[in-house]
Amino acid sequence: MSKYFITSIIIKAFVTALLLSSFIYLAHFDITSYILHSVLACAGLWLLFKSNRMGYFFTGFFVGILWFYWIALSFRYYGNLTWLIPVIIIGIGVIYGLLFLIPSLLTNSPYLHAVALVLFSQVAPFGFNWFNFELILYYTPFGLTSFHIIFLIASILLAQNRRKEYRFLALICFIAAFDFSNQEPPKTPDFDMKIVQTHTPQNEKWETENIVKNVQENFKIIESAIAEKKRLIILPETAFALFLNKNEAVMDKLLEYSQSIAVITGALAYEDGKYYNSAYFFDKGVMQRADKVALVPFAEQIPLPNFISDYINALFFDGASDFSQAKSPTDFIIDGVKIRSAVCFEGSRKEIYEGEPEFISVISNNAWFLPSVQPTMQNLMLSLYASKNNAIIFHSVNGEGSKTILPRKSAAKTVLEWF
Repeated sequence: MSKYFITSIIIKAFVTALLLSSFIYLAHFDITSYILHSVLACAGLWLLFKSNRMGYFFTGFFVGILWFYWIALSFRYYGNLTWLIPVIIIGIGVIYGLLFLIPSLLTNSPYLHAVALVLFSQVAPFGFNWFNFELILYYTPFGLTSFHIIFLIASILLAQNRRKEYRFLALICFIAAFDFSNQEPPKTPDFDMKIVQTHTPQNEKWETENIVKNVQENFKIIESAIAEKKRLIILPETAFALFLNKNEAVMDKLLEYSQSIAVITGALAYEDGKYYNSAYFFDKGVMQRADKVALVPFAEQIPLPNFISDYINALFFDGASDFSQAKSPTDFIIDGVKIRSAVCFEGSRKEIYEGEPEFISVISNNAWFLPSVQPTMQNLMLSLYASKNNAIIFHSVNGEGSKTILPRKSAAKTVLEWF
């Protein structure tokens, strides 16, 4: 009976995790039905708050894996570290299992437990902030703040109570969870732009013999955009796989192109003994560089004390140094239009949205993680931030997912369109 009981808890936790992760996999296949996403999200939350402590842990364990298994895939490109892939996947599951478990240890009140769980979902282990309950609600008519998710959970808990006097209150909380905002998104810039998507495999990107070919292909893309009379072209993160600020020939050519078209492109930078992952902006013969503000934990920076990070870099990454980071975001200005620069991960960090920029240029390289749902997860995160900050994001990617991301329409507007 004990074995059966534990097995049933694990099975229920897996089903719950599937429901709470369904929005990712449906979006991955372009299934964005408000009704379907809403039903699955509510069903997942209903089952979650029917769980016991063991159920919370295993739900978090499976949620962590279903959302973030792809992180481990990047270790295919770090020498002989492929053996770490299953270890990292299990580790991810344990971390998020604990994030789900700890709130249940803090209080026996289901309502306080729900609030604690939502607050814990804002915790970013080692600075990685991509686990967010608000994401579950993106393709639903519900709002995209912690308050909206708390109202939705409160309505579910009140309905589970089954006391008649709670039914009306459950309905009020359910209605309060809807998005009734009426903000107008910014108008897109008047000039034409080209958002590039490239398909350079990660295992070929940094091979020395491919650098010249890579540069020539980028030049052809820029020349094509000039022929199309575009005002701006945006190329992906590290589109030029070199230290661009140290390569005068490539810099001079880009400055020459900038007399005909503004260029935003990704490349590395080396300055004063420090390495940077940067976005470069060329326009009318002038270059501006925006170094990355928020670094990817355990990829660009080891978020641990120096003596530990140095040991990890020596053991796993051939003694490579961490990247350095800028202190604040950088804006590029094109014909009076201000565009905030972001490189990959930092496009979903609050630092980039300080000062309420209307337009964000995000350049990414997700070839590290293909094939996986990572491109879908990234664009969902960018869509969430675009909606919460009423900004338009121009996302250029090496891999999958280049697109212009607009703020989500409010539920009120969506319902009106149905009629």
